[in-house]
Amino acid sequence: MNLNFIQNKINMRKLIYILFVPFIFACSSANQETETENEIQGESQSTIKLSKEQVDLGKIETGKFEKIKISETIICTGVTAIPPEQIASISPIIDGFVKSINYYVGQNVEKGAVLASLQHPSFIQMQKEYMDSKSQMDYFEQEYKRQGELTVENAASIKKMQKAKADYLGAEANYKSLKSTLELLGINVSKIENGDFEKEFKLLAPISGTISALNANTGKFVTPDVCMYEIINNKNLYLNLNVFEKDIRNLKIGQHITFNTLNYSDEFESSINNIGVKINSNNRTVLVQAKYKNAKNMLKPGMHINASIKIKEQEVYSLPVEAIAEDQVASYIFVKVKNEFEKHKITKGIEQNGFVEIADLDPKLIKSEIVTKGAYYLMSAFELAK
Repeated sequence: MNLNFIQNKINMRKLIYILFVPFIFACSSANQETETENEIQGESQSTIKLSKEQVDLGKIETGKFEKIKISETIICTGVTAIPPEQIASISPIIDGFVKSINYYVGQNVEKGAVLASLQHPSFIQMQKEYMDSKSQMDYFEQEYKRQGELTVENAASIKKMQKAKADYLGAEANYKSLKSTLELLGINVSKIENGDFEKEFKLLAPISGTISALNANTGKFVTPDVCMYEIINNKNLYLNLNVFEKDIRNLKIGQHITFNTLNYSDEFESSINNIGVKINSNNRTVLVQAKYKNAKNMLKPGMHINASIKIKEQEVYSLPVEAIAEDQVASYIFVKVKNEFEKHKITKGIEQNGFVEIADLDPKLIKSEIVTKGAYYLMSAFELAK
């Protein structure tokens, strides 16, 4: 009886196995079919075919990858300034009354131009003293020569010769001093030596530029400590840029700079000339200077500027900004293959001047035909095709 019970149990297990195995295979086959359908559906989402009418509607244009030089940039701000040698403050060398004013604020002047004329009784007296000093110098020169001859021929006192020499050298120094002062005043001393005294002295422009300040009027008494004129030469400017402390290690002389102002939409160019060595404790920046040739006189001193300093320049493959479509997950480009469009996920690099670096670019895509316009239209088409 026990043997029959065992045999029946074995037979029951065989029956269950026979019935269950086909069910397992059926489930496995169903799962494989579902996975295959998903794979096919996934492939269909990376490729899409559009009619000519759809391409025209989406204004789709294609092109190739472009190799351009692109750089990382340091963004900073600053102001335009005048180099010290391009600004001049003009004061009279001696006291005087303003007789005439020849240039006014905003006018351009050339180096050596007569800005104003002045006069003063002490100026006439200076010319008289100059003539007296010349006469004294001539007299003491002759006396010095005479004492030298007496020393040789008559064994005259050396002490007298030394005094004559001292008198001559003192008179010569006084003469040269007055002569130099008169020449600084713009006076031709040869005319004075001929007895033709000047009644007025002139204020001359030491540099070419534009009159930026005038502090005088006709008849005004001015002294050497009064700045009558200021001249600025705008042809050459400095850019004084404030670069944050964290970016200092990336700075080098000669690096290319692009900048613009609030007044102009134009983009201007320059390069680094000087890098400061002192950190501003208030804003943790260092002063960086660049020269700019202001040939068209578009920029004025004191203008606020926004600048980009280009660092780590390299040649990369890039596409126009319009060629990139983005969603919340990633960035994409589209490749045209015959009449179909393929969607490819990409990694964006540096964006500059309307172009985007394509980082880690698949070499197989380099010579492909890329959609450069209409990327978002294709993005929408792919979404609708899901």
